[in-house]
Amino acid sequence: NITALFRPPNNPYLADYILSTRRSTMGSLLPSMAGASFALAGVLENGGNIGILVDQKFSNGLETTFFGRPCQSNRVLATLARHYDCDVYPARCVRLPGNRFRLEIEDKLTLPRTADGSVDVRATTQRLNDVVERWVREDPGQWMWFHKRWEISGGRRKRPQAKAVPNA
Repeated sequence: NITALFRPPNNPYLADYILSTRRSTMGSLLPSMAGASFALAGVLENGGNIGILVDQKFSNGLETTFFGRPCQSNRVLATLARHYDCDVYPARCVRLPGNRFRLEIEDKLTLPRTADGSVDVRATTQRLNDVVERWVREDPGQWMWFHKRWEISGGRRKRPQAKAVPNA
């Protein structure tokens, strides 16, 4: 049994529909919101398994690269792997003809370590990005993002602001 972290759509009606559809086929689902990382930690503490989508934009994430461009990535999986020294297996669903899917689970990742032997959170987060990048290169038609994956948030890269026009 796997508890999967997911980001619900912004539209609450669509979110309810998708959640009910996914729960009937996917088991335990945990919406990505405040406190979700603690809930995931609880699953691991009780000997459970977790699944996290790592190909999402994360506004307060670690600065990493994806397709050679800077982006921000969620550190929660790498942080949990460091804290619980748990195994990480990359997995993806591949769309097939006839409204079918194939779940592919790769071999356990060898996680980068720091000098003291603990999981290196930044390097592990980058390694996860590299896995997703490899998958996208293998079959780009499997991927579609509706969010700005490479936008850097948190004041590091600012959008141009409209200039104020004085009152005439």
